Amino acid sequence: MGKWMAPALFMILAATACGPDTAEKPDRELLIPDDELVAVLTDLYLAGGVLEVPEVRSEWGYRDSITNYMDVIDNHGLTYKQLEATMQYYFSAKPKKMARIYDRVTGNLLKLEVLVQTQDMPSENLSTDNLWLGKYNYSLPEDFAKDPIWFDVPVDGPGTYILKADIQVYADDKSLDPRVTVFFSTVDSLGAEVRDMWDEVSLKKEDNMQYVEVSKKLESGEAVHIKGWLLNHTAQQGLWEKHALIRNISLRLEKENIAPE
Repeated sequence: MGKWMAPALFMILAATACGPDTAEKPDRELLIPDDELVAVLTDLYLAGGVLEVPEVRSEWGYRDSITNYMDVIDNHGLTYKQLEATMQYYFSAKPKKMARIYDRVTGNLLKLEVLVQTQDMPSENLSTDNLWLGKYNYSLPEDFAKDPIWFDVPVDGPGTYILKADIQVYADDKSLDPRVTVFFSTVDSLGAEVRDMWDEVSLKKEDNMQYVEVSKKLESGEAVHIKGWLLNHTAQQGLWEKHALIRNISLRLEKENIAPE
């Protein structure tokens, strides 16, 4: 994501953070709400990237770089004074909250990146052999606060089924034992569910995307469902929420190659 931060944008954000070292909370009219702060910082990053495009730079390069960023702030109905006061307060008194806000900005940019890639090039997620029925990307807590993201996909035919995804569980995620849980589900003669579990994948809490691939061979394909939780967790009490990003989800069948007789 750092490549989107133009030097001028770095200067403007650094300037807002380098004011007086004080933990005093600014007046209500100066403190930008979290959602609005995430939105304006996201657009400032995008503006920095757009201004690096040669065609854009040739048309708007005559303007002072800071002026372009001021226009972004103004388009959000905010002032530089508000951004300066808010950033100074968060950097000096609420650094952990500032880190969470930055993570949300990064998540927004990742989602935009996925969207652009999907529009600009053929995506394997959109191909006809992808059996996945849900969304291809999830962002928590924006999509869900605690949801383990249940899925249920009916399948037809034996072979090896492969589930893939890129999953990032942030260091400040509050869930217990995050993991990917998958199983084949069938119904026995008494109507009870029978589960054939796949190998479970534990997820590390770190600020890096993890590539997850899990698979299992199905011998018989009659009335079988692949079910599970993309972001399973151990139950706990109290107020908490997840902080994770999931993208590029796919579920495919690798059929057996039958040798000619």
